[in-house]
Amino acid sequence: MKKLTYNRVFFYILVVAWAALTVLNFAAPKKDFSENENRYLASFPKFTLARLVNGDFMADVENYINDHFVFRDGWVAVQSSLEYASGKRENSGVYIGKGALLSIIDEPDGKSTAKNIEAINYFASQINVPVSLMIVPSASEIQPEKLPDFAVTWSQRDVIADIYSQCEGVECVSVYETLKEHSADYIYYRTDHHWTTYGSYLAYAEYCRALGLLPHDYVAETVSNSFNGTLYSKSGVRFIKSDTIESYKLGFNARCDVYSGGETKSYDSVYFDEYLDVKDKYAYFLGTNQPIVTIYRDTDSDGDNAKKLLVFKDSYAHCMAPMLLENYSQVTLVDLRYFRQQLNSVIDVADYDDVLFLYGIDSFVNSDDIYMLKFLYKPTADKTADS
Repeated sequence: MKKLTYNRVFFYILVVAWAALTVLNFAAPKKDFSENENRYLASFPKFTLARLVNGDFMADVENYINDHFVFRDGWVAVQSSLEYASGKRENSGVYIGKGALLSIIDEPDGKSTAKNIEAINYFASQINVPVSLMIVPSASEIQPEKLPDFAVTWSQRDVIADIYSQCEGVECVSVYETLKEHSADYIYYRTDHHWTTYGSYLAYAEYCRALGLLPHDYVAETVSNSFNGTLYSKSGVRFIKSDTIESYKLGFNARCDVYSGGETKSYDSVYFDEYLDVKDKYAYFLGTNQPIVTIYRDTDSDGDNAKKLLVFKDSYAHCMAPMLLENYSQVTLVDLRYFRQQLNSVIDVADYDDVLFLYGIDSFVNSDDIYMLKFLYKPTADKTADS
């Protein structure tokens, strides 16, 4: 009799809990965007009889409920912890490593890589400005000791060397060795796929040495101790220690112009403090991804410091850009993922003293955005005549 009473009480508790969760799910305010997962959440689907019959409507309702389930972030954290305890060491393209999350990078797409090399060689042959290339290996290559056991990787070092061997008229800047020498240091974030400010400084110094410039000393200040990056969002893992963001200290005022494709907005800094208060803290460096960002050194410049640099890049360049103002009065950064105009209509390449292609390994070997230069840049009449 007592056992029957206990079962009935337990049943009532479950019913009440289920009812409470149901009410909370419908009553709780709905969000359009999840900062922790860095993605837009499903909206309530539009009902039609046809979508009900073919099952699409109910499938979308299920997605909506999953995305807006009350305490979702907590459930995600619990699930990832349980999966880790059961031995799972990868999730959504992320290795759950030893004290760090690391990107699982697909093996190189040969066609995309070849197209990018072709575009760089083409561009270098069409301009009278020195061109450099820097490809940045990922944390899994430089710090393999952080990978989980039995993780499958490929040699980024060999691939980068092969790419460099195919470049013509291009100064190829290798950063592999210096990053490897500092592999025990904090040169990659634990929860994000980018390098840290110190990691980018090491590469900045290598770039300066390759071009005969004087690298300035590394001086930085901590601006955040609570950065959780893209790998935190993708993996659902919440037990890796949050990252620290450092800001390279400039001894002069700097400003930037941001060209969105239709208009240009000016800012009195190259750092965007407002992003330190949101999830996407990496946007502290130059803001969100835009077609063109130009940064300026607001001091009298002469000699090498008066030179101008044009950079074609992905987001690996963002935290290095302020350092380059130590050696250039102006640095213009073009993101070919978002820029789709004739380059000549916006930028006169002849105004620049150096050109740098700066990309993370994944961007370079698994997308062909750089190839757009073959269509977006046509040589000037003067260059054609010189050739």
